[in-house]
Amino acid sequence: MKPFGYLFFIFVCTLSFQTSHSQTVNKPWTISFGTHAINNPVREQEAGLGRFKTWNQNPAGFRLSAGRLIKNRFSFEGVASLNSIKENYPNPDPEVLDPDYPYISLDGMFKYQFSNGLNVVDPYLTIGAGYAWLDTIGAGTINGGIGFNLWIGHSFGFNVQSVYKHAFEDYGLKHYQHSAGIIFRFGGKDTDNDGINDAEDACPELFGTFETKGCPDTDKDGVIDSEDLCPNDFGPAVMRGCPDNDGDGTPDKYDDCPEVQGAINDGGCPLLDTDKDGVIDSKDKCPQQPGSPENGGCPTPLQLQEQANLVSQQQRDRNKAIKEEVTTKLNVLSRAITFNNGNAVLNQEDKLAIEEISKIMESQPKMKFHIAGHTDSTGSTQTNLTLSEQRAKSVKEYLIFIGVDGQRLTSQGYGEVNPIADNNTKEGRLANRRVEIFVVN
Repeated sequence: MKPFGYLFFIFVCTLSFQTSHSQTVNKPWTISFGTHAINNPVREQEAGLGRFKTWNQNPAGFRLSAGRLIKNRFSFEGVASLNSIKENYPNPDPEVLDPDYPYISLDGMFKYQFSNGLNVVDPYLTIGAGYAWLDTIGAGTINGGIGFNLWIGHSFGFNVQSVYKHAFEDYGLKHYQHSAGIIFRFGGKDTDNDGINDAEDACPELFGTFETKGCPDTDKDGVIDSEDLCPNDFGPAVMRGCPDNDGDGTPDKYDDCPEVQGAINDGGCPLLDTDKDGVIDSKDKCPQQPGSPENGGCPTPLQLQEQANLVSQQQRDRNKAIKEEVTTKLNVLSRAITFNNGNAVLNQEDKLAIEEISKIMESQPKMKFHIAGHTDSTGSTQTNLTLSEQRAKSVKEYLIFIGVDGQRLTSQGYGEVNPIADNNTKEGRLANRRVEIFVVN
């Protein structure tokens, strides 16, 4: 049993080595304890090569392991095993019982978990190397196997594993080791019990997911609730987490016609007006008959009402012309607002252009405006979406700073999805790094 002293020494060294590894997002440490059986391959017994019994299990034997998650789903585990093995052939002397040879092994194993460790059933692959002693004779082994943990709660579970150990030396024991036992995991503070260590959790007091770095995402759309304009409705990131059922680029939250495609500057509604009465079909109670907005788009029998309708139509025409004129002026000025690549900072020329824009806005006190930010295609989609939001927000904040009522302004970034020029040229990319301003009502 001398090798047991070496085993204990090396096992302690293994644990000391593991403490130097990086932290993890989950409970990083595991300890397991249980029983195990040694299984010699049957084919060796059939060929007459097996000196020892096929199955060996000593009730006093045990398997003890300690492991730590290294990174992502990879972990390292140190394992100590104690058992005994009987000879395959009885001793011819009836006074001598079949001798038991002590079996001791020390292994270092790497594991790859198929789940993030929060599932009830947690399967894994394991591979590594070790050293196995049979009595006083030892041999190095290379090991590989499979197993799974069955978690009961966050910290306690059961472990089942099968590993094949192939000895390097001819005199070494080539065998399977089948084990079962209990397992504990611990370490790392996780205030919200979402399986992500507080040090790595962007929202340590709110239950979240790995995909959103520990922050809550109620509608599971990949946009965390604190940044989601529609936290209870699934929507794409480009729409700030809001749905856009008609796919017209206007989130349903701001879309007056969420089931029909329309332009942003028309409140997301189409310019369809079958009876030419100035009331779009989606809001017209009588879309086939000319009427008045005051009557829901339906006509009245009174001539006075008809005259009023005519006046109202003329006024709408004037308002529309003013709206189009204002929109044109705003976007001529907005072309003077340029950004450096990857930047949302306003320069002095940008601020002068915005000051001229503010004068137009102040001349139309009843109008509200939407500021749309855009980027070129340089960088990732998510980076460009964030950058475009910052550009639109920079313009909005400066307008508020110089006196425009913030309740009249909305802003949103649209990333790289609406280019107006070729992103393959320097000039085209410069043109695409822009903001656009629309009259929304």
